Amino acid sequence: MWFKNLRLYRLTEKWTLSPEELHSALEPFIFNPCGSLDPMRYGWVAPLGRHGSELVHVTNGYIMICAQKQEKILPASVINEQLEQKVVALSEAESRKVGRKERQELKDEIIFSLLPRAFTRTSQDFAYIAPQDDLIVVNASSAKRAEDMLSALREALGSLRTLPLTTKNAPPQVMTHWLRSDELPQDIQLGDECELKASKDERVIRCKKLDLQAEEIIRHLDGGMFANKVAISWNEAIHCIIDEELAIKRVKFDDKIYDQANDRNPESYAEQFDADFSIMTLELKSFINSLLHAFGGEKEPAV
Repeated sequence: MWFKNLRLYRLTEKWTLSPEELHSALEPFIFNPCGSLDPMRYGWVAPLGRHGSELVHVTNGYIMICAQKQEKILPASVINEQLEQKVVALSEAESRKVGRKERQELKDEIIFSLLPRAFTRTSQDFAYIAPQDDLIVVNASSAKRAEDMLSALREALGSLRTLPLTTKNAPPQVMTHWLRSDELPQDIQLGDECELKASKDERVIRCKKLDLQAEEIIRHLDGGMFANKVAISWNEAIHCIIDEELAIKRVKFDDKIYDQANDRNPESYAEQFDADFSIMTLELKSFINSLLHAFGGEKEPAV
């Protein structure tokens, strides 16, 4: 349950739904597995998995939800191979060229025939709603996965006004300054990994296991490159990579944070989930506030 990626969204209207009302809104969109001819299914599941039935889990006012996606695996190489065989056979049988529209129809027929026999792949995305902070935090590695989840939530609620959290100072500008100087916020330390990008030709240099303020990196910055991603540690509690969109990736909590949850001696999965969720949100609240401050504060949305 510990989040490994953070996509941050500002709620532009106050959250007013109770957990019970949210559960009722999500219930019609509960996850159902793919049927034989379904290429994909998406819906809501209990955050506690087989250990619970509620679609909403609340701890200290924070609201956890979980979306599940199941999709059929149809390798493009298999489809294309069968398509070429059908196109050649039809072309030779009727002594004519197969047009684009007919080719697409043949492809659709192949996909339709393969779907019932295809393997499935299932994935889950967690998010928590923080009404007291006017935030939604999505545990997603890509913007698309986060937006897919918010779109599904929006569909269930009828309306959900959110904006990606943005800062007054652009992350690449701030992170480049960190690499060039010793002027880092007191609670942030540089890690040993970064990605540099050239503003002109978009060349990318990835640096790992290096002193991020080494002369080699400074030379690249002097040559017109900027920091696109930077590994940091916050308060020796959270280790992660910040990118140019303020997405937070490869989040790892320090062992002392995990120990705080385990010290509560949970006796069931639900109690362990509660302890983990409580400690995680407590740390992330402080971390997010600190990060916003480090990047000059939150940028006011355009009216």
